Amino acid sequence: MTVARANASSRGRPRSREADRAITEAALDVLGDSGIANFSVEAVAARAGVGKATIYRRFPGRIGLLSAALDRLHDDLPSPQDEGDARTRLLAHLDVIRVPMSDTRSGRVMAQVISTGSSHPELLEVFYERVISPRRGVLQQTLLAGIEEGWVDAGVDIEVVLSLLVGAMMHIKVWSSVTQDAPSTISVLDTALAGIGVNPRIHASGS
Repeated sequence: MTVARANASSRGRPRSREADRAITEAALDVLGDSGIANFSVEAVAARAGVGKATIYRRFPGRIGLLSAALDRLHDDLPSPQDEGDARTRLLAHLDVIRVPMSDTRSGRVMAQVISTGSSHPELLEVFYERVISPRRGVLQQTLLAGIEEGWVDAGVDIEVVLSLLVGAMMHIKVWSSVTQDAPSTISVLDTALAGIGVNPRIHASGS
């Protein structure tokens, strides 16, 4: 490869990444604002300011574009600092989950995906794989660390605890805009663990 061609190639790669980012950002905007029913390559191209051919060269159709957009969504979600003990880290991750859907683009996208899941199961599957599953894995590892630290009982079913905690946070996420009496994240965590026979405050103070 000549120097001129190498320089042209190196100059092209950042532009290509910038175009990919602009397209996936536009895809998330369209999905969050208009829903899956109005999600199309044409709508994304118009929002991104590119031609349809540009999108088709980069993404294998509508589902491929949605998958790439959801990858971007995962990257854009808040990531609490993994500092402190496992209980502190778990509380930080649960606080991120409970943010009202209407407050963020990621929340609006989630609302659209969930509301159309029955008619578009392929989108729901991609959303779970690209967004939910990685976050669930982090929570699972944090609870396992809690077992090592002694404030989560080694005999508990981690999947059940996850369902209790995430379910409570999702309830708050959906309804917090219309109710003022949502419980704190700490009270949800302590109540859930106390219900399965573990008192995290006793373990924390006794360690």
